[in-house]
Amino acid sequence: MARKPSGLRTAIKVAKAIDRASKNAERDRHRRIKAREREERAAIRRAEQAERARIRAEKQAIKDEVEYAKELYQDRVEERRITKEEIINEYMR
Repeated sequence: MARKPSGLRTAIKVAKAIDRASKNAERDRHRRIKAREREERAAIRRAEQAERARIRAEKQAIKDEVEYAKELYQDRVEERRITKEEIINEYMR
């Protein structure tokens, strides 16, 4: 005579399947959280790099402006020197 199944094995299989699904869902949730945190850190890093690049560009622009002002000043000095020499030469004649 065959035994009548009690359903315990089926219940155990269902419980194990639920446990596996729960573990997989938890693992996936942790992966998504880590991926989101990783992306947030990358976004912060990109923003910081952009800020540093902006600051470098501003500093370079200031340096270029100062250099240009120096060149203009030297041009004016040279023009004055030439004009002064012309006036002196004109007066000395």
